This record gives sequence, structure tokens and C-alpha cells, in this order.
Amino acid sequence: MTEQPETTGDAENPERELRYLRDLVERDAAKLLALDAKIIAIRHELEQKRRGFSLMAELAVTLGGDADYEDAFISVSKRLNATLNMQRTAVLVPDEDGRFRARVLQGYSAGEREPVAARAISVDRELLDPLKPVIVTGADPASRLESFRQALMLPYLISSPVMLKNRMSALLVTGRLIEQRPYFPRLGVSDAESVQTVGAYLAALLTGFQLRQAESMAKHDPLTELPNRRGSTEQLQHALAVARRGGFFFAAMFVDLDGFKQVNDTLGHAAGDVVLRAVADRFSSCMRESDFVGRIGGDEFIVVLSHIKRPEDAGVVAQKLIAKLNEPIIVGDGSAKVSASIGIAIFPDNGSTTGDLIKAADEAMYAVKNKGKCSFAFAPK
Repeated sequence: MTEQPETTGDAENPERELRYLRDLVERDAAKLLALDAKIIAIRHELEQKRRGFSLMAELAVTLGGDADYEDAFISVSKRLNATLNMQRTAVLVPDEDGRFRARVLQGYSAGEREPVAARAISVDRELLDPLKPVIVTGADPASRLESFRQALMLPYLISSPVMLKNRMSALLVTGRLIEQRPYFPRLGVSDAESVQTVGAYLAALLTGFQLRQAESMAKHDPLTELPNRRGSTEQLQHALAVARRGGFFFAAMFVDLDGFKQVNDTLGHAAGDVVLRAVADRFSSCMRESDFVGRIGGDEFIVVLSHIKRPEDAGVVAQKLIAKLNEPIIVGDGSAKVSASIGIAIFPDNGSTTGDLIKAADEAMYAVKNKGKCSFAFAPK
């Protein structure tokens, strides 16, 4: 309530009354300005929190469980810039020397991105605390984290580690080039909380990605990137289930390379690896999207044709596979030559389980080996 001026009763001194009233108005005005500043600060804080919640809602919708590590970081970087009014965002990953390199750079021009990405950036200890994100604003001395800020070309920033199994997997850094209200105000605690939450969200995504990657590696041959025995068996079981439901034929083909041992013995195992990768590529080029090739042993492959109209169609594919190996395989300055012996089992003629079909195809393949190799044969009904 506005204070009421006291009557001085001094009619001969109106100037004194005027000064008193002026002082009173100025005090009230100062109080109003202080309240207005508090309201603006509260409004700004609420807006920052709203943007943080909006960012997390966007990420929850756009980044599903199958999000790729790199794609997730790129998407988050774009949304940090857009939603929190950040001008630049970088994702740094540690190298073997303990320094960091930029994996993702958003908000940088083409001319800026290349030199920043090429730098090996030293990271101060305070940036590595997983419980305390770092905020650098215009209120800090220019010397604070000076080399780090210069390396990223980012004067005002928030940095938060992305932790995975108690180890730092990345450093999320976002910030602004200027501090200017209303669009680029000084970075605050609410901004840091949002960035820290995003870091935790990325860690969860990265955990899921690594689990999927480990599962994939358990089912794939690292040399050829084809399904291994376990992965091939699972795909064969799936093809068998589909064929049962649809009532159509499918073929399981057991392939053994002829002459591969000689390649290893004469040219070495490195040359043998080159040959196996080339064979995998050539066989894969013959497949439809519904078919697959797997490597189930040293020089043994399995080919599954998931849907064929008649058993004879498998023989046509087998001839293509054999023909693909007619051309020598370039190995270093020389070349290597292998061929293929192929046994074919047909569902349902040669069995109704994966074990029956693989056994029948394997026996047919050995019959080819015994007759002279470089050919194919169907398992007897």
C-alpha cells in the first residue's frame, strides 16, 4: 500500500512537500521495477523449463529403440539448437590418447566444421564430472576453459558427459556465440538441467544400440558379415515356418569351396580371407531380397531360397553360383581360383525340419565332391 504523505503544516515551504512526494514516488517506482525484474526472471525460468520438456517430448517421439548411435546424436544436436535456442552443438568422443574429437557438429559452417573436426581437443577435468554439468557465460573470466572454448569456437557453453556403464562415452557440448536478450539470454541452470537430461537419454539409447550390436555380432561372421551358423539356423527356421504356412517349396543349399585349402597353403591365410569375402559378395549378388547366404564354417556356406515355384528353380540358382566363381579372384598382385560343390535339399521333399534339410543338403554336397566337384546335385527324395 502506497504510503500517505505526512502533512508538514508548513505552508511557507511547499518545496519541502514536493521533494517528499517526489522521493516517495521514486521509492515506489523502484519497488515496481524490482518486482518486474523478478517476474521477468520467473517467466524466463519457466520458459526454459518448458523448452526442456518440449525437447524431451520431441526426442521420445522421434528417437525409437532402433535409433542408430550416430543418427541419435545428430538428431539431438539439431533439436538442442532449435528447441533451446542454442547456436552450436558438438558431440565429442574420446580417442586412445585421452583427448576428444568432434563426431557431430551442428550450427557450424562448412569452412568451420572441417578444422574443428580435425582437432584433438584436450578436456579439462571439471568437464568430466558426470554429476555436474559445466556452464560458461559472460559472467566468467575469459581465461576459464579458454583453450576448450577456442577449440570448439564456442564462447558460451554448457557441457555434460554422456556416461555408459560408469565410463564416459561422449561429451555433449552446446551453447551460443552471443548473449543478448530476448532470444540469446545468458545460459542458466534450467538449460544445464535440460542438457544433462539429454545426455542421460543418449546414454540409454547408446546402451540399447550396443546391446543390439552385440546380438548382431553373435549371429554374424565378422569376416564376411554374413549370418554365421547361429544366424543362418535362425533364418532357415523362419523360412521353414513361412513355407509351411504358405504351402510352397523352398531350398536349402549346402556349398563347399573346391581348392580353398590350396589357396591357404600357397598364398597364406590373409589371401584366404580375401577369397572368402569375394565369394560372399559374389554369392550375395545372386540373391533376391527374400533369400540369404550364410557362412557356417571355414569354407562352407549355406544358401536358402525362401520361396520357389518348383524344385528345379534351385538348380538354376546353383548354376549361377558356380558360374560366379569362374572368374579368378584378385589377391594382392596375383589371383586365386576356387569353385563350388553344392548339395540341394527341398522342403518338403527332403524333410520337414531344419536338421533334416541341412543333413540332406550336406550329403548331396559330398556326393558331388566324390564325383569330381564343381557341380551341384539334389538330395534324393
